[in-house]
Amino acid sequence: MIRHIAVVVTLLALGVSGASGQSPSDVKDGRVAVVGENPGIRLAMKEGAAPSTSVSFWRVFQSPAGEGHVCFVTSDVKGDGPTADDIRLAFADNEQLAQYVATQLMTAFDKAYGDKPFPVRRARFERSGDTATAWKETIKADGYSIDLVWRDFYEPFAIESRVGVPHNPYTILSTFIPAKSADVIVNGTRAAGTVTPRMRGNRQSSSAFLAFAETWLK
Repeated sequence: MIRHIAVVVTLLALGVSGASGQSPSDVKDGRVAVVGENPGIRLAMKEGAAPSTSVSFWRVFQSPAGEGHVCFVTSDVKGDGPTADDIRLAFADNEQLAQYVATQLMTAFDKAYGDKPFPVRRARFERSGDTATAWKETIKADGYSIDLVWRDFYEPFAIESRVGVPHNPYTILSTFIPAKSADVIVNGTRAAGTVTPRMRGNRQSSSAFLAFAETWLK
């Protein structure tokens, strides 16, 4: 009896099913497409309006294109319609990664990332702050200094976006920390618009969020 128990414990420790020898059931199917963080900010001039500023920030720890940072920024900075200070750029410290994220990941949800590519600017990235007070990402590139700030956080929650819901080719695992307010500051000018609250399932979320421990599977 003691020997039988010892064998079972050993098999469990090795992650092996004693009956079938199959892989453990807690391993998810699919190839890992990216591992990292993907915070976002969408500011609107009023609730229900299209975003006047949209930011998708990526800190990638593993992908077929390597690791690094990419940030896609689209902003009508002053909220006054098309003007010379508007911006639609991708900032990156790994241009191959910028192309991979745009064409292989973002196009799954917005075809414009592939049909109308973002011009890429070489940039440096720095993180500061915390989730107790405010989280800040700073981007420096020739001609641009951008600060992204998230603050006043809701309760965190975990999500699993499944393949095919809606028309999604990826399973996405992530932990969201939604923010009640956020700023996008471009060359010292705070972008017009505000964060809007929204529900995600039965959890309170918003149009600005930190997304940590993010893994995409395909």
